[in-house]
Amino acid sequence: MTDMPQPVLVGIDGTPSGREALALGSAFAVLTGAPLVLGAVYGFSGGSFADALWWPPPQDAQRWLDEAATQLGDAIPWSTRIIQASSPAHGLTQLAELEDARMIVLGSNRDGPIGRVLAGSTGRRVAHGAPCAVAVAPHDWRPLPPDVPLMFGVGITDSEESREALELAATFATSAHAPLKVITAVHVPPPAHPMFAATGTSYAGWRRDLVEGAEHMAHAAVAALRPETESEVVIVEGDALERLADASRGLDVLLVGSRRFGPVRSALLGGVSTRLIERAACPVVIVPRGVHADGAQSVADEQPAHA
Repeated sequence: MTDMPQPVLVGIDGTPSGREALALGSAFAVLTGAPLVLGAVYGFSGGSFADALWWPPPQDAQRWLDEAATQLGDAIPWSTRIIQASSPAHGLTQLAELEDARMIVLGSNRDGPIGRVLAGSTGRRVAHGAPCAVAVAPHDWRPLPPDVPLMFGVGITDSEESREALELAATFATSAHAPLKVITAVHVPPPAHPMFAATGTSYAGWRRDLVEGAEHMAHAAVAALRPETESEVVIVEGDALERLADASRGLDVLLVGSRRFGPVRSALLGGVSTRLIERAACPVVIVPRGVHADGAQSVADEQPAHA
């Protein structure tokens, strides 16, 4: 008898953003062989009042879940949960802990441009405090047809968090029979930077050493992946945020690690990941330290839902 895989938790709020999150969460559930948990939060606006009523009331939260459930068929096991909390972010992180979720999936702020991720206050707060990976669907995101090839990407640095993100990205890519682009950004100051004039350092040599060091780090990280992972190392020069945002235009999913400070198994957004979820053109998955990819189940023999 095998253990049940950790579920994918989808935040449902009765809005189009919640429906986009459900579509993305369903694709991740198929990729990992995981069940879905649809979660809704009530009672966070104004607290309790006469006769212990809450706003939004629990019946509204249940209605959101019932409406979302009509989009699901029998291919993915699913269940629904409602929870009272002081905020949607608090309620979803509580549900993630209670359900031992592998991932929380959210929609984007509707004020963002179509095709771009723009996490609102709930998305940012969930990503800061989640005990698992957090995925954010772009505004107006829809799954691709099954016959369209996918491309996964992961931004890495020489950090434990990046290795966690790389492991999860490799799991997704392998399950979807898709290639994985491993992206490392190298920040190279211009030749006129005062450090070169002051130290007499060769700019060409210094730049070459930086790029070669990044290549060695990235290839060493890729060498530790499962052999069936089809990967490509890409070294780009420039600001990490700008380069990853540019790369997202040619990807179907982009994964990054959360910053190294903060508690283990808690996503804590750093400068790049905070701004990347506002700029990316594809779904972004933020992977906190302490979350491993080795428990995912492959669906290599099935036609995966396209993320």
